[in-house]
Amino acid sequence: MAKFLLHSSFLIAAVLLAFFWTSNPFLSYYNLQLIAIFLLFFFINQIIARHHRAKINLTIDAVIFTMMILLLVISTGGLTSPLFFLIYFLMFGLALLFDPLISLSLTLAMVLFFLFTPSQTEPKNELLQLFSLVLITPVALFFGKQYLKVLQDEEKIKILEEEEEIMEEQIGQEESDVLLWTCLDLKKGLTGILDETSQILADVSHLNTRQKERILIIREKALKLLQSSQKLKEEVDKTTDED
Repeated sequence: MAKFLLHSSFLIAAVLLAFFWTSNPFLSYYNLQLIAIFLLFFFINQIIARHHRAKINLTIDAVIFTMMILLLVISTGGLTSPLFFLIYFLMFGLALLFDPLISLSLTLAMVLFFLFTPSQTEPKNELLQLFSLVLITPVALFFGKQYLKVLQDEEKIKILEEEEEIMEEQIGQEESDVLLWTCLDLKKGLTGILDETSQILADVSHLNTRQKERILIIREKALKLLQSSQKLKEEVDKTTDED
């Protein structure tokens, strides 16, 4: 809400400044010169921001373009100006860059601006232009809200992609842990069991038949487990290589 009030205040101040400038016969003579100054200031602001790698102040740019467009429209006929369509682009641009409701506050300010500075040459056309300005505002609001929704969806997608990357890293770490355990601990333990059973079976004179059978069963199970762990390692390696 604070940003909305701040941005609206700057833009309404720009409309008021344009009104007082164009209302003065002496100052209005220098409309084009003032437009050139604003345009020069805009480019200087862009160059300084890029040189210092700073974030461009969109509020300053919005105020500059609002002033420039109003001065151009007033200088070329006001409500009957062939450049009046630039105001529509301004409304859409502000709705996309700032809070969409800013278009509403700026529309009210512009309607008052043109009501107090009519050309009185074509009253019907002037009323139609004002009416079109009022009608274009809800459209700008709609597109502004849709654009914000798209940005929010993109932000959600970005968060999901980051979570997916984290999950992939965790899975990769778990795969490494499994491979490490398979290659070191499990393999070492099974190899030790096989060695011990082999040594026991090498001297079977002190063993009865039942003990021999059990030791053979243990040895066979350990051997199968060792072989299955090796297959598991190969499958994990294959899956990791495919990913």
